[in-house]
Amino acid sequence: MRLDYKSEMGTQKKKTRQGAVLVIVMICLLLISLVMASLLKSTLMQRRQMLKEQLQVQADWLVESALERAAQRRLTNPEYQGEVWQIDPEELGTRYAASAEIVLKPEGDGEADRRLSIQARVKYPENQTDTITRTKKIIL
Repeated sequence: MRLDYKSEMGTQKKKTRQGAVLVIVMICLLLISLVMASLLKSTLMQRRQMLKEQLQVQADWLVESALERAAQRRLTNPEYQGEVWQIDPEELGTRYAASAEIVLKPEGDGEADRRLSIQARVKYPENQTDTITRTKKIIL
């Protein structure tokens, strides 16, 4: 009889150990899942930030291009006062369109002071939720 009692005790200890190992394995899997979720969230945030920075750089270049466009148009046509320049995605080589509002105004307060200001306001990407707006003004 004692033999049977010992064998039952051995089986019970073995089952208890298996249960403890299973709990440890589940806790390890939970910790690994939490670490992976944190890494995924961090990666997604970095990707969004990088895309936002790309849009900002593109908007900066577009505002410079709008000012150059205005200066060139003014040189060829003295009556040029500005425009709204619609820029197609194909023209930019991106999937987003842009628009640039260009305004030319005389600066100064007399005939002796005949300076001209060119102001450009760019919206890129146009008609999106995260539109970047850049404005720049130069005086000629």
